[in-house]
Amino acid sequence: MAINKKQRLIAGLSLNKLADLLISTKTTLTALMLAFGAPTWMIVWLVPIRESGALLPQAFISYYLRQHKQRHVVWRLGITMQACSVVGILLAALFFEGAIAGGAVLFSLALLSIGRSACSLTVKDMEADVAQKGERGSLIGIASTVSGFATLAVAVPLFMFNDSLGTVALAALIGFSALIFIATLFCMWPIKTSVQSNEETGNIISVNFDSTVYKFIFVRGLFVHSALVAPYFMVQKGDNVSELLPIYIAAEALAALLSSFIWGKVADKSAKLTLQIAGGLALTACVGLLLITNNSLIVSAILFFVLSIAHAGVRTGRKTYSLDVKEGQERTELVGFSNTAIGLILLAFGSLYAVITPLISFSVVYLMSGLLLAALVSTVILPKEK
Repeated sequence: MAINKKQRLIAGLSLNKLADLLISTKTTLTALMLAFGAPTWMIVWLVPIRESGALLPQAFISYYLRQHKQRHVVWRLGITMQACSVVGILLAALFFEGAIAGGAVLFSLALLSIGRSACSLTVKDMEADVAQKGERGSLIGIASTVSGFATLAVAVPLFMFNDSLGTVALAALIGFSALIFIATLFCMWPIKTSVQSNEETGNIISVNFDSTVYKFIFVRGLFVHSALVAPYFMVQKGDNVSELLPIYIAAEALAALLSSFIWGKVADKSAKLTLQIAGGLALTACVGLLLITNNSLIVSAILFFVLSIAHAGVRTGRKTYSLDVKEGQERTELVGFSNTAIGLILLAFGSLYAVITPLISFSVVYLMSGLLLAALVSTVILPKEK
């Protein structure tokens, strides 16, 4: 039974990650917004809305879960909401264009992020129930590797037919991701998780954290730039969307395929070390983007590939750290509180970059690179999680 549950969890996580890659704000949605002529400021908001919308509600959800032990029920509602929201993005792509289409995509993306928020928080309990410490990083890595392989299989035909890649083809890709979300729901439906909480009814919003939580939030808040910087790799070559999209999807998928299992193994030894290595790679990709003047697709793809490897490491490192540093309801509330804080940080950075990008004479990637360097250095304050 335990093996069967673990297999279902790996399959479900793989499908979910595949859907996330196909509907990525860094590739597919950026290309879609460019294709139907959405304003640049809307494109800048894609990553902050996706990430902050998935994080902001989690503190409130974690408090709600104190009185609701059946975490799988909340997860099912969240994955269903994501599937419905992707359908909304699909309708926007098919029937609107320009700012109207962009607004509809951002609205649907916000709803998708709320569903993702519920899933992100509750799936941690499902993962912790199925896998023990020392196995969780590998489980996450295997799922990312499988999803990377599947996404690469999708990217190859896109690359072969990139001359005809337009809004309709992008819409088909988005529709396929909606089907994958539905498949994820059915795959993980039998997994049920009940978490025992010692919290009585009463002060539902009380919270008592030690310094580890606040150090984790600070460090993770700086590492959000491994995601925020990604759209700028495509925006600078926005006139070649049909060529860039399949290459970028393939680069992101190949990065997950080649690195996720390794990141998982490293994270099972030290999630802190994982963040340090990944931070160095993200900084390298950004410096390359700023200093290499060659505008070829190959160079662009290589830099995005390095950034994707780095971001995979950041995600695996911080997920494994949050899984291992606390237990039970304390883990749920650590994840919820820290994710809500990171959501606010993402909105703050997103607003800042949306405002200053048209005002400054140099690339905002310079600022992001400086903050990635600060993230790398700040990992020294994190306590050991194992």
